[in-house]
Amino acid sequence: MNAPKSPKLLTWLDVKRTIGHKTNYGTKLPEGVVKIRCYSDALEIYILSEENRENAEDALKEWFKDWYQEELSVIYFTLGDATLSVEFFSGEEVYKTDVDVRPFWEEIAYLDSESEIETVIVKPVKLPEAYIEKPTLVAFYSFKGGVGRTLNLAAHLFALQDRAKEIDRSTTVLVIDADLEAPGFTYWNAFEKQQPAVSFIDFLEVYHYSPLEREQALSLFAREVKKSSKYEGKSTVYFLPACLEDEELLDTPILPEHLVRSPDGAWECGNAIHSLGKAVGADYVLIDLRAGLSEISSPIIFDPRIQRFLVTTINGQSVRGTSLVLEQIARVAPSEVSVNDQRYYDPSLIISMLTPELRLLPAVDDALVQLQSAYLQSEEDNLYATRLDIKETYFSQELLYINNWEDARLKLSPTSVMNVAKEWAKEELFITNDQELQSKSTKEHQGIVEVRRLRDLCQEYEYAEQGRGEDLLVTEPLKNLATNFRDELPHVVSIGAKGAGKTFNYIQLSRFKYWESFLNRIDNTIQESQIKTHIFPFLESSNIKDNAKIVINEARNEAISALGDTIPEFLPSEYVDRIKRAIAAENWSEPEWTEFWIGQIAKAIGVNPETHTHNILSIINRDLKDRGLRIIFLFDGLEDIFPNIASSNQEKIALKALIDDLPKRLSEIRQSNIGIIIFLRRDFLRYTITQNLKQFENLYLSYDLSWDQNSFLRLVFWICSQSQVIDASLAEISSLNEQNIIERLEKLWGKRLGSDNSKEAYTASWIFAALTDFNGRLQARDIVRLLYHAADITVERTKEVQFEKWSTSRILPPQAIRRALKSCSEKKVEEAKEEYPSFKTWVEEILPKYPPSERKIPFGVEQFEMDQPTVRMLEEMGVIYEDKEKDSQARFYMPEIFREGLGFSGTGARPRILVLKRKVLGKGIL
Repeated sequence: MNAPKSPKLLTWLDVKRTIGHKTNYGTKLPEGVVKIRCYSDALEIYILSEENRENAEDALKEWFKDWYQEELSVIYFTLGDATLSVEFFSGEEVYKTDVDVRPFWEEIAYLDSESEIETVIVKPVKLPEAYIEKPTLVAFYSFKGGVGRTLNLAAHLFALQDRAKEIDRSTTVLVIDADLEAPGFTYWNAFEKQQPAVSFIDFLEVYHYSPLEREQALSLFAREVKKSSKYEGKSTVYFLPACLEDEELLDTPILPEHLVRSPDGAWECGNAIHSLGKAVGADYVLIDLRAGLSEISSPIIFDPRIQRFLVTTINGQSVRGTSLVLEQIARVAPSEVSVNDQRYYDPSLIISMLTPELRLLPAVDDALVQLQSAYLQSEEDNLYATRLDIKETYFSQELLYINNWEDARLKLSPTSVMNVAKEWAKEELFITNDQELQSKSTKEHQGIVEVRRLRDLCQEYEYAEQGRGEDLLVTEPLKNLATNFRDELPHVVSIGAKGAGKTFNYIQLSRFKYWESFLNRIDNTIQESQIKTHIFPFLESSNIKDNAKIVINEARNEAISALGDTIPEFLPSEYVDRIKRAIAAENWSEPEWTEFWIGQIAKAIGVNPETHTHNILSIINRDLKDRGLRIIFLFDGLEDIFPNIASSNQEKIALKALIDDLPKRLSEIRQSNIGIIIFLRRDFLRYTITQNLKQFENLYLSYDLSWDQNSFLRLVFWICSQSQVIDASLAEISSLNEQNIIERLEKLWGKRLGSDNSKEAYTASWIFAALTDFNGRLQARDIVRLLYHAADITVERTKEVQFEKWSTSRILPPQAIRRALKSCSEKKVEEAKEEYPSFKTWVEEILPKYPPSERKIPFGVEQFEMDQPTVRMLEEMGVIYEDKEKDSQARFYMPEIFREGLGFSGTGARPRILVLKRKVLGKGIL
């Protein structure tokens, strides 16, 4: 613990500061105290009556401890024996307690900080009325100079012009250099032929001390501003420099802060600039602000009606200063609801001058956490929801020296600074879809019909055992199978977690019946082949339903028919019984189990293994060659056959012989007519391949059933095509790139989890991050499940999720998507309990000991009785992630897909989780 510190009371200003902090800048005075005034020679306290004096004196004792002497009515300073007199005045009228705090650093600093909590409850600052008409105000600020603030404004200006040209729209922009101490644009503009007739200094003086009616003065001033117009296509740019002559900077009697101190009110600076923009007919006003904690900038920095971009490098001083600024803005931030309704704005952050090497340093992640933590956190109970939007730009040497607009235009063009600006401009100037002109009620009705179709299909597809869907989604593992085994037969193990699509692929391959049909589907060609390779579903999941059984039996019967009439009927249950009997009765070695598996394949094609004790595999292969047949055997449902894999040694040996020895033996046959594809649940590997596990996984990595962002998007689009929503067509999937699919899916779930030009997270990225664990793994079943629940919520709670509002732009409202995640997480936990017995024990026996109030992220493993085997298991499952860059014990985190199902709260850890997830998934996510 730190030793108690004496108060710092060097002058009367320290007394004033202490009272400011203790009373929340005069908004929380002691009972009966109506106002407090502090001067250089006395502290004046005004009370209702003498009865309230005791309350006031008790407060002074609490605030100043022994430095307040009640009997002398003085406060001692810490320098010598100097004192400040305390005077009480009673009989005062009640003074208004809702003090109007103005947007100044010195006043905002005394407000209660709410950065520790998740919501904004009460603010002593009365926010201004939101702008309801053009122009949009956009300000650029930095705590330190030299971080690229001015360049970022220039990039946003150029991006607006480019976007307007792209969509053939006229746009008018007013650029204001409001840096009255070190102007940048003003000096850039000195190279222009057409020079401005008035300056920002002139504007402040005319607005504050107008000799005419203000509206008339603004009109005449706007006429002067328009004399400096520049045109590009249909776009017009007006520029208002800080000054016309350098000497003007030495004499600035009216500054933005003076407008705030005027009787017109706390937010008059923003009103003044908005009025000027309106007078010149601007669509946008871009403002370059003074760096640092200057009151020249504060009236704009604190105004929530203005889009504010804070620019910083990753330098420690810049990060610390920018965090301080964010903390102050958070004290007067609007509610999240009003931001989502686009009445107000949260600030945005631009990290500038990064390099690829710098980006990999832990210090950068720590800085991102510090910056994200400095501002208010979202009220949503979701770890990927954030109110502070952060963009990253990279260092470009060409940007070090720029001294005019033309130079800036040329050098910014190929940079990431410009890319960020273009993304913003695209959201600002968007094309109105002609479909929005349709009847709203018609659109809503059509939309809900589509949502029902999506829900019904996802319900059937959630479990592959249903056997629904005749169209194949061509994923990377299937492409690799086709590419690598066009001329020879596969001998592979396709590994995937529960719900990754093993059974689905097993059924879809069975549906083709012939390997050549599968190859043609992958290539989108129709080629007649003289050779036909039969697909023979050998072992299957015990949960297979009727539709799927029909598909599987048809493929199997086709192969058996080709083998001849002498082949006995194939009954999968008989083979399963033989395997289970052997496990229970025998004590075989691995080679003996390998011979057993070969013998079962022999029986399936009519070869008696008991009459051929040696080289049985060669005999099977020769028999198939003689008949002119090739067969690929499919294995699935192994978790049903080996339910005790974690504890049974015979099950481990039997399975290892199947997945390790048998493919090797088949690969040793020259021109093999026997192929094998084994679908295996990932957790079974841990019990089976006890040595060189990574080497085994790498051997079959090309066929691993994992889902990256690209395949995730393609699966969603494929589901849309199957359910006939958003005009998605199966034929398009292979021709669309990732960005094309993202744009097409906007009809499904919108561009963002809010209006398309809001600051909410991008929907596709948010869903991908929310469904992915800290190992970067995503399950196909979770994707289908989320779509099902989102659609179901939309259908059942149409009004609650405001479907009517959103139906013109998407069929799944943001609220439905957010709510769907909880059900997905709960089912994910239930399935994981089935998959991992140790996990089930921990969830059902250990976790219930701790109430929800104690289940918080981050945490230490000792908090929840996690021994090292449990920690390793949870890390392998992707349930927990250790942040090894943190020194504290509470350094374990949990992904969203498990968090809600396990009842953990992680709102306080949101900034760090965002950084960790970006590290796992890549910088393009979140």
